[in-house]
Amino acid sequence: MAVKLKKIQRKNPQNVTLSKWYLTQETAGNVGASEIAKEIEGRSALSLGDVQSVLSNLVEVLPLFLKLGQSVKLEGFGTFRISVSSEGMATADELSAHHVGGVKIVFLPSVELKRKLENITFEIV
Repeated sequence: MAVKLKKIQRKNPQNVTLSKWYLTQETAGNVGASEIAKEIEGRSALSLGDVQSVLSNLVEVLPLFLKLGQSVKLEGFGTFRISVSSEGMATADELSAHHVGGVKIVFLPSVELKRKLENITFEIV
């Protein structure tokens, strides 16, 4: 099984007369929680309903800890944390919470998860 790649041409945003060719992953579609739950069910002693319940509860509980400012480490999977961006101000006294411009969830995969991708192969389509 190989990851499919496609060739795309991109312009240089600083000089639109210049462009280069790059490889990018060809998206093969989406996998939803139900498909993931069925795959986990086949690898464990849990029922499909049990797995779906765990995944659903993870989606509910994860934001609670992130809102408390905690990183969430799922052993063997990775760590989730919040990252915020804000406007810059001339002095620290000028800053307040309303200067937050955006919030992102950052995911850092575990070493174990990264290792599972070490033998990845590619195919250009």
